[in-house]
Amino acid sequence: MLLSELLTKLTCGDLEGKELDEAVTAITDAPSAPRDEWIDSDAQAYAVAILSHLADYIASSDKLDELHEQIQDMFDEFPDFPYELLKESGGSALPYFEWLDTELAQRAVEESGYDLIQIDGNGSDEMDALLVYRRDTNDIIQAAALMGVTIGRPLTYYRGIDAMAGKRPG
Repeated sequence: MLLSELLTKLTCGDLEGKELDEAVTAITDAPSAPRDEWIDSDAQAYAVAILSHLADYIASSDKLDELHEQIQDMFDEFPDFPYELLKESGGSALPYFEWLDTELAQRAVEESGYDLIQIDGNGSDEMDALLVYRRDTNDIIQAAALMGVTIGRPLTYYRGIDAMAGKRPG
């Protein structure tokens, strides 16, 4: 998959024309461009460049309720953060991401619904998340991996954490 196709899928087709061309050039050149000292690999340079050029499409926070507010702002109507669900879960984020996944699947149904993905590599504890069409998620993850950029689904990550926590000796 070409980088332009990846960026198009990451923005649900919103990034196009001159802006798309500029983003492709900047991301392609990222490994050889001057970079902050904390960026320690070409893969991280790619990730930071992607995050920078897609900033208008990203929800970013280290707090779930703040991340949710940013996601909520992407829609005309979207439910408020389910504080009770988190309270009942004993602090696990998994029930929130399962709830969110159900909500996102019900939107853009003609495009197979939305999916929440996370791009790693920003060098902080913040989650940088994008809404993409569910049908494109696997292609996005695979194309990013070819650049060394890690993209995953928070839902999958938290299911893994929950499964590991269940196997720990008590």
